[in-house]
Amino acid sequence: MGNSESVLNKEENAIMPAEGTEIMEEEETAAEGKADTKEESADTEKDSDSDEKSNGENTDESAGESVGEGIGENTENNGKTPFLKSILERINWKKVMLTVGIVVAVLATAYGGGVLYYSSHFYFNTQIGSFDCSNLKVEAAKEKIQNEIDNYSFTFYEKNGEQETITGEEIHLKCGQVENLDKLKEKQNALLWLTDKENRSLPLDIEVEYNKDALYNRITQLDFSKKTRENMKGAFDNIYYENGTYSVKDDGTKDIVSVNSTYQMVKPKIKELYRGMSMEQENCYGGLADDDNMKGVLNLLNKYVSTKVTYKKGDKAIVLDGDTINEWLSVGENNSINIDKEQIKTYVDTLAEEYNTVGSERKFKTTKGETVTVSGGNYGWLINSKKEAEELLNLIVNGETVEREPVYKQTAAAHGVDNDFAGTYVEISIGEQRMWFYKDGEQIISSDIVSGNPYKGNATPTGTYYIVYKDKDAVLRGADYTTPVSFWMPFNGGIGLHDATWRGRFGGTIYKGGGSHGCINLPYSVASKLFGLISPGDPVIVY
Repeated sequence: MGNSESVLNKEENAIMPAEGTEIMEEEETAAEGKADTKEESADTEKDSDSDEKSNGENTDESAGESVGEGIGENTENNGKTPFLKSILERINWKKVMLTVGIVVAVLATAYGGGVLYYSSHFYFNTQIGSFDCSNLKVEAAKEKIQNEIDNYSFTFYEKNGEQETITGEEIHLKCGQVENLDKLKEKQNALLWLTDKENRSLPLDIEVEYNKDALYNRITQLDFSKKTRENMKGAFDNIYYENGTYSVKDDGTKDIVSVNSTYQMVKPKIKELYRGMSMEQENCYGGLADDDNMKGVLNLLNKYVSTKVTYKKGDKAIVLDGDTINEWLSVGENNSINIDKEQIKTYVDTLAEEYNTVGSERKFKTTKGETVTVSGGNYGWLINSKKEAEELLNLIVNGETVEREPVYKQTAAAHGVDNDFAGTYVEISIGEQRMWFYKDGEQIISSDIVSGNPYKGNATPTGTYYIVYKDKDAVLRGADYTTPVSFWMPFNGGIGLHDATWRGRFGGTIYKGGGSHGCINLPYSVASKLFGLISPGDPVIVY
């Protein structure tokens, strides 16, 4: 039995190859079919290539013309590139036109709706005065504005993020009625609600009143004003004078707020009913020199040192300016400016030493050609120190630039110690017992005289004097005499020039023992002529 199974298996194994052969034959047949198909496809491609080659040959000339014009410039019949043509062919133009139509319809509807809406409403972004009235009807806008006015306040936005507010009640704000909104609405054309920019900012015609003093005082009470006052403590010690100007050494910080400047900025804003401002944007902060009190002090100091007084003395000029005046100035309590009046007086006294000639020594050239020194007397320049100090103080306070002479108690004919009497004067020589009168440099009179009796203590004093006044038909009185004269011309108290009709002669040594009580006795004719020519103030030089 075992052998039979072995034989059977061998037979089965012998049959299997025959079946495999049939399969292989079928696969070969299929392969041949595929090969035939490939050959047919290849033939078809060859035919196609042949056609394209043929077409290419037909377009060789046009291809040659486009060579060198750049890649991508080849176009088909209608001038579009194949790529663009492909895109255009794929667009569904019906859908595009439908979409465009829908968009246009939506926009037209929205615009039309806007026209309808803004025919009764203010435009969007409409500002009436300082009030936002966007998209409001006239009555609603009026109500909003009136309500905000009734609850008005102005806010200061400070650089540290803090805010401080002044209310309308605190400054006694009063406003008229809002009445012009209908006319403002008429300016807006509903058809132009999208494009009209000009009529989005409209003026609010309303009368606004408030108490300006109350506003100023309220600003001074705000914290930024208080902080400024605190920061300014001791700042005035930094004031200095240099090159004709006062300045302050600034520490570089910008924390000072000028109340005056802030007040000036706020006034028109409240008038227009604005409700606040940024203090930084309005440049309200500054350095030490921007403080109101500091500006006031510097302005006054600089006004004072701008003073320039030029005192003229003949060809000589004495100049007083800020380089001297600044030494007289100081800043006192409550930022007041002190001007040291004692220093002004001292300056005027120094000026007087330069100007005054009363009692000074003078070199005088006599009629005989001799030069003599004459001192004493009451003639010459004499400054009124008290009044000049007062005048000088006023000039400094007003910051004036002037050229002037001092206030005098007494004046002379000219400036100059040696010749302040110019060309008109009376010359009296005690030793010669002679008098001469010069008018504008020309000798007019020459006469003998009799002077005071030195032996009785009545010698005529020497010096330079001036005619105080002149009088006719005067009566001279002394302790032991009463003497009428026709022509009286006093120059030194009770001493003067006059006629002496009781004398028979003049000159020589008569005065020694027989002289006058100190007066200069003249012949009647001489006294009469002199009286007609001489004037009060004319010098009398006695030597």
